[in-house]
Amino acid sequence: MSFYPDRRNSNDPLMRFIAWANGIAAIGLFTAICIAAVAKPEAITFFDRFYMVNVYRRPYWDMVMVDYIAIMLALSGLTSIVGLILNCKRLKRKGDYIRATQVVCLVLSLAGLGLYFGYT
Repeated sequence: MSFYPDRRNSNDPLMRFIAWANGIAAIGLFTAICIAAVAKPEAITFFDRFYMVNVYRRPYWDMVMVDYIAIMLALSGLTSIVGLILNCKRLKRKGDYIRATQVVCLVLSLAGLGLYFGYT
C-alpha cells in the first residue's frame, strides 16, 4: 500500500486493451494446445494390446490441423507483442507491472512457431 492515494478513478481504455490482449493471447495459446491434442498421431493404447484389437490408428500428424495451430500461435504471439509494447509504454507509476501471462504466451508462441517452421 502506497502512502500516496491512487488518483486513477477507473481503468482507462489503454489498460482495458492490454487486458483484452492478454486474454486473447492466452485463449489463442490454449486453442493451439487443444488443436495439437487432436492433430497428433494416434497411439496404440494398453487396451488395444490387452484385448488384441486391430484398429487403424493414424501414425502421422494431421498437417491441416498443424497449419491451424500455426495460425493460432501467430495470433497469440502478435497480440502478446502488441500488449507488451503498450504495457511497456504504460509503466510510469510504482504500481504498474509487466503482465507475466503475455510474456509466457509470447515465449511459447515463438517456440511453437519455431518448431513449425523448422519441421515444415
